[in-house]
Amino acid sequence: MKHLIRTVAAVSILGLAACAQAGPGDMSKSDVEEIIRAYLLENPEILREAMIALDRKEALAEVQDSRDAIADLSDQIFKDPRDYSIGPKDAKVQLVEFFDYNCGFCKRSTDWVETTLGKHPNDVRVVFKELPVLTGRDGTSYMAARAALASARQGKYKKMHFALMSERSLTESRVMQIAKNNGLDADQLKKDMADPAIDRQIEDTLALGNKIPALTGTPFFIVNDEFVSGANLTKLQTILDAALEG
Repeated sequence: MKHLIRTVAAVSILGLAACAQAGPGDMSKSDVEEIIRAYLLENPEILREAMIALDRKEALAEVQDSRDAIADLSDQIFKDPRDYSIGPKDAKVQLVEFFDYNCGFCKRSTDWVETTLGKHPNDVRVVFKELPVLTGRDGTSYMAARAALASARQGKYKKMHFALMSERSLTESRVMQIAKNNGLDADQLKKDMADPAIDRQIEDTLALGNKIPALTGTPFFIVNDEFVSGANLTKLQTILDAALEG
């Protein structure tokens, strides 16, 4: 449908161009339509070229719109006191990850996040933002996000987060077993998971994500004022290195 709309738009533009070149009353509507049809049949590549140019223009606009949104939402992204973070608050590099515990690409990125924290403990701060988008409110992504946030109240967020990222099957019983294995009081965890404040934090993060045009899935990384969509670890490392050197 998107390409159909673009094609119609391109044809309309060509029609307007033909009309502009012809004097008033020189050509009928059918004459113009026949010129457009003949031109497109002889030069079909022009539509492809127009669509490529339009895609490029839209992509550049999305990047700029996303950068503007990140700048406008800076406090919510980097300074929400409810978010768990690792690293000095005044670190040279502020790295934010939006993730879903059921996201395979998020799991693939986890080693890079851990390695980065290990290599740059004084220069990099990582902010963790649960964005359970792969299952609904009653699904395992949402449940795992609530468990992770609740675990922070027992001082176990870091252990719980990385344990959940290493797990493939996130049933509730499995999440509770992971909690026990990492030294959490499972009964207290369940009580804390039911706190409406946990749900509000998740909903606020989901709403925040919707305000960043390029954030269409997980993982989504923000490195100071730059961003990377997906598990593009090569690009992430390049941006991180530049930020550390800057």
